[in-house]
Amino acid sequence: MMTNTADALYVHDLSRELLLLLHLLGKRQLDTEALRPLTADLDWALFNKLVVHHRVVPPVYLALQEHSALVPEHVIPFLHRHYHQNMMKMLHLGRAMSQVREAFEHSGIRSLWLKGPLLALQLYGDMARRSSKDLDVLVDDRDVEKAREILIELGYVPEEEWLLNNWKRKSHHLSMEHPEHGVQVEIHWQLSPHSGKDCTFDDLWSRRKEIVLSGQSFYGIGGEDLLHYLAKHGARHGWFRLRWLLDIADLLPQSSSANMIAHLKLHGGRHYIGQALLLSGQLLSAAVPKALADETVSVRSYRLAGMALHYIKRMVQLNPVPEKSVAWHYHRYLFLLMSGKQRVAYIAGKLLPSSRDALMLPLPKPLRFLYYPLRPFLWFWRRMKQPSL
Repeated sequence: MMTNTADALYVHDLSRELLLLLHLLGKRQLDTEALRPLTADLDWALFNKLVVHHRVVPPVYLALQEHSALVPEHVIPFLHRHYHQNMMKMLHLGRAMSQVREAFEHSGIRSLWLKGPLLALQLYGDMARRSSKDLDVLVDDRDVEKAREILIELGYVPEEEWLLNNWKRKSHHLSMEHPEHGVQVEIHWQLSPHSGKDCTFDDLWSRRKEIVLSGQSFYGIGGEDLLHYLAKHGARHGWFRLRWLLDIADLLPQSSSANMIAHLKLHGGRHYIGQALLLSGQLLSAAVPKALADETVSVRSYRLAGMALHYIKRMVQLNPVPEKSVAWHYHRYLFLLMSGKQRVAYIAGKLLPSSRDALMLPLPKPLRFLYYPLRPFLWFWRRMKQPSL
């Protein structure tokens, strides 16, 4: 199925710089003679910018080291500097992760670490081989408040105040940052917003994967849970960073198609996996299992993959808010991504007042019911003040 219809993804207008990047990230043997025409007359400033934007400095640096004669002399030092900075960043995140894990464990909080240093170890066995901006940790819904208080005791500051009591319905995570060492931590109580048939925390915990870092045991999600989560995460962000697609390509050889198909029958989300298979197979030459592709690749996943290519080609920013130039396209994309129930939940969530509304128009507690009828006006006011959203 993949081989017969892969040409439906229009990739003939990719820039030469992006083509070289995809070739370096692809699951193929790198040959000097094959690379030579790809490196001729390139805009190397744009290439460097692409590498940083897509957060793929480690694999590109390691790949080009062996072919340094093909690139201008400034490219390798540029990549080496960013590679070293990333290595220091990941060690920094690893230390913070260790401190938070100890504090959670001491308070009896079970924690599952998502992405970050733990995913780098799961996929590559080396934290320096992948980049991360922050730490994401999933806890049981009942432990969120306690986890937040522990992080506050450790010096982290919430990025948003809880002025109203509906914060768990408005989001699936909360963000905190340490003002001294700058580490950001996101506490998740769901794997994704409008989660539909997502696994419960207890289900994920029962299938947790243990990973040892510096003599300490950390737990992450593994197997089918991990592939499902990474596909949904990348899809939700339109795959605007190739780093997420590279994770899929590297995880596929470790995955069982039969187990993944059984997982999807329970939890849904075939179109997420189908989109990820199309993009990773077409752009990164990933080894896509035929059985899994036959089960998941559909007209819908093709359309989603084509829409995601729109962001990959243009090097846009979709998170935390989409760039104005693609905002309308992205909101259409998100609606196609959602199921009917998820769309209803999404719209209902937009109608709920938020703490930002309370900050914009403080009301005494007895009058806070007015936030519901005032919500559309406050939302519009905020949009007018921040036109880039």
